[in-house]
Amino acid sequence: MHMLQHSPFNPWRPAFRLLGASAGQANWLPAFDIAETDGAVVLRGDLPGIPQEDIEVRVEDDVLTVRGERKRAEKAEGVARSERAFGRFERAFRLADSIDADGVKASFTNGVLELTLPKREPADTSRLIPIN
Repeated sequence: MHMLQHSPFNPWRPAFRLLGASAGQANWLPAFDIAETDGAVVLRGDLPGIPQEDIEVRVEDDVLTVRGERKRAEKAEGVARSERAFGRFERAFRLADSIDADGVKASFTNGVLELTLPKREPADTSRLIPIN
């Protein structure tokens, strides 16, 4: 016996589940970890199944943007339902003043995108005010 959960906040959700809508049909965002060392901030994002040529990393106006697309796989024989996410994605990260945007480096290994954002010494914008 199959029981449906009732939600007064979304009465159509069980109906969509029965119709076979899958998570793979929605937009998705890859997960990123952010770590900080003495000399850099490191972002690691999971992008399994995406070829490197389908990933774009760009820095513009102190915003680091990662864009890409996971293409829908051809339906394999015997698969009745696919729940793996696919489609275009975009993640944006605002860079702190302490990040050297010109020194950002990217690598991609085994489906993991690693971005290294080197830190720079903050500019000393103070000035001595003479006392009259």
